[in-house]
Amino acid sequence: MPFGLTNAPATFQRLMDIVLAGLKWQCCLVYIDDVVIFSPTFEQHIIDLEKVFQALRSANLTLKASKCQFCRREMRYLGHIITQNGIKPDPDLIKSVTNFPQPKKIKDVQSFLGLTGYYRRFIKDYSKIAEPLQQQLRNSQKGNHHLNWSRECTDAFETLKERLTNAPIMNTPNFEQPFILELDACEYGVGAVLTQEYEEKKYVIAYASRTLSTAERKYGATEREALAIVWATKHFRPYLEGNKIYVRSDCKALEWMRTAKDVTGRIARWAMKLSAYQIEEIRYRPGKLNANADSLSRNPLPDDIINRHEVSTIETAVNLWQNTNILKDIKEEQQADPKLKQIINFLETKSATYYNDKRNPHILVNGLLYKIKNSKKHYNQRIIGEKHLLVIPKTMQNRLLEWAHDHPTAGHGGQQKTLFRLTTRVYWESMRKDIFNYISACQACQQFKYNNAPTASPMQLHSVNEPWHTIGMDIMGPLPTTARQKRFLLVIVDYFTRWIELFPLNSITSIDITNILTNEIFSRYGLPKHIVSDNGPQFISNLFKNFCDALGIKQNLTANYHPQSNMTERVNRTLKPLIAIYAQQQPNSWDKEIQKLAYAIRTAVNETTGETPAFMMFGRDLRGPLDLLVGERTEEARVTTNEHVQIQEYKRNLINNLRYAYNIVKEHAEIEKLKQKAKYDRHTTDRRYTEGDLVWVAIPTGQIGENSIGGKLQPHYQGPCRLIKQLTPNTFTVLRINDNVQLGATNTDRLKPYFERNTTATVNDKTINERQRTTKNKNEGLMDDDLNIQNGKENNPSSSYALPQRRMSNRHHRVPIRYIEN
Repeated sequence: MPFGLTNAPATFQRLMDIVLAGLKWQCCLVYIDDVVIFSPTFEQHIIDLEKVFQALRSANLTLKASKCQFCRREMRYLGHIITQNGIKPDPDLIKSVTNFPQPKKIKDVQSFLGLTGYYRRFIKDYSKIAEPLQQQLRNSQKGNHHLNWSRECTDAFETLKERLTNAPIMNTPNFEQPFILELDACEYGVGAVLTQEYEEKKYVIAYASRTLSTAERKYGATEREALAIVWATKHFRPYLEGNKIYVRSDCKALEWMRTAKDVTGRIARWAMKLSAYQIEEIRYRPGKLNANADSLSRNPLPDDIINRHEVSTIETAVNLWQNTNILKDIKEEQQADPKLKQIINFLETKSATYYNDKRNPHILVNGLLYKIKNSKKHYNQRIIGEKHLLVIPKTMQNRLLEWAHDHPTAGHGGQQKTLFRLTTRVYWESMRKDIFNYISACQACQQFKYNNAPTASPMQLHSVNEPWHTIGMDIMGPLPTTARQKRFLLVIVDYFTRWIELFPLNSITSIDITNILTNEIFSRYGLPKHIVSDNGPQFISNLFKNFCDALGIKQNLTANYHPQSNMTERVNRTLKPLIAIYAQQQPNSWDKEIQKLAYAIRTAVNETTGETPAFMMFGRDLRGPLDLLVGERTEEARVTTNEHVQIQEYKRNLINNLRYAYNIVKEHAEIEKLKQKAKYDRHTTDRRYTEGDLVWVAIPTGQIGENSIGGKLQPHYQGPCRLIKQLTPNTFTVLRINDNVQLGATNTDRLKPYFERNTTATVNDKTINERQRTTKNKNEGLMDDDLNIQNGKENNPSSSYALPQRRMSNRHHRVPIRYIEN
């Protein structure tokens, strides 16, 4: 890498990030060419060193031995001394401060403040002490570039050097304890002190302060205090996020901030930002007891010399890693496991280096048992050749699974991602099965993640053998209000003939619906045996139920949020674009065109029946404008003067036509239904649920509110729920267990199995195997615990990618069957 190029540091940093990917934040950190490796024990440190060396060797990078330091209890890093007790300034750099000559010009003041400002977190009241020097910089910004050195400047200069020489050691944060944020704000600045209190001691983590902008200085006292909380939580975010926080302030009015409601504007935005933190309490603290933050706010550090190159994220990562170390526990549990203890005893007593048990060689390193895996090419291409996998005893397996799946750094990964995380580091028998079972039973994944597997159940066929035996009903709307005050459209369809009736309405009460059925449907076509509808309030009211019972009509309600069970929904899908097309010029007059659209549907050939609804109803085609335009074929009628003969002949022809049409339609409809079922079932899963099963129930999109900000973070499933009663092969009555609320009739398309950890699944093993098989099919060839690539072939996405085939619709227009037969 040539020296002097502006992009050289960024390029080198990117190289090191790639080389040490997978090790950063786990056992090492890197800043350009400075690599620090940290470990909780000496034994683990040796293992971590080997990992880093192997990563550097694979990238053909070398280290200069004279510049390396190994196995240190404290070290210099980025101008700081890092120890197990905390962090302090580097004495070698402090010497340059103590030997700094008295400034002769403004540039010297800038250099001195820049040097001391880098360690401002170690100096209490830094801004107050440096105020005379900062005033010199402010004067230079106004055009006065002459240095007016005074006695106050000399005192500030010497005090800063003395304070930095005797700077205290800042404690590293203890993430097992809550944080205390001491705040204060004045008319020109805000200050904060991050502390912790435990073991009857108070530990200072860091100091911070800043000046207010011109606009911020116009805030009221309460708003400035609120700004201090928002700024301080953002400034100390690496420490505070995910931990309990107690806020102390000398503004009593600030206590409302945590529970404020109905706020707007700037305060509302601040409240939303604070909601991301676990603030347990905002307590008033008198100013005389809040001296730390008060002095910082009244002597803030100017924004132009705030140095953002903090090592707080380094401290955070180191302490988080230390809290997750479990090597000591693993070592103890290995000794307690009878099977592993036998192998350990063999390795300790025999002279053999390895414990060779056919295909399971082991090795003992610093008292820890490792399994040796040999692979010509591992799934992880950074690991080539022999590798050691830490053997995990049974009692520790769940803990490892939690860290590899539940922890934020694992992100609730899927089965293959979690499998990769573990199989490249640790080993135990039946690892793949345990991982799959653990993830399948993860309640957070089940409730929040989308279900990628097919959810629809196979199509259920329903046969109707006569006109007006079964009718479907649905209400479309609200639509634009017309001049006649019509806002809704009642759609009724006959399941056998596909004949539709459309009724614009201005209200959709149960009385309106029953009046339409009585006066317009039953008086023309007779009483049906079944009425299919959704769960609208008009159809589930007592009035409508009593109406159907009195007429001997069985009411069939579709499952909640599953309207596709009603044939009327298919008519609506055809009807909606037609209404939009013909009413786009005059949206408020759609009701005038609606009967013309009904005629169009009645005289069009139906895909399923192969006939027009009109011919199925009347045994003849309806004459239309097209017949008048092109003319129609007329057959010469037999001359007779007997009207009775004409009627009888028409009757015979009508009966023959309808009988022929009905027989053909039944046969044709059955064939089409089977075709539709075969096509539909290709994207379905045949799940078998029984009463008593535990399931998750999908929450309807409208209830989630996915278009809102908060709705995007809401769960997609509710539960666990229990199946109470089976209503149809694909419909159950569901009970939500947590609050004992019945969710009503629910289609199995909205269900997915509920799994519990350490218990058997609530459905048969076939469902579990299907889920695992679906995942395995995506990664064929990765069959053993090591995820070895079979036959030396890599999973190259580009080689397996193929352009999607063009999809052609299976639907095509047909002429009526009677014309084909004739």
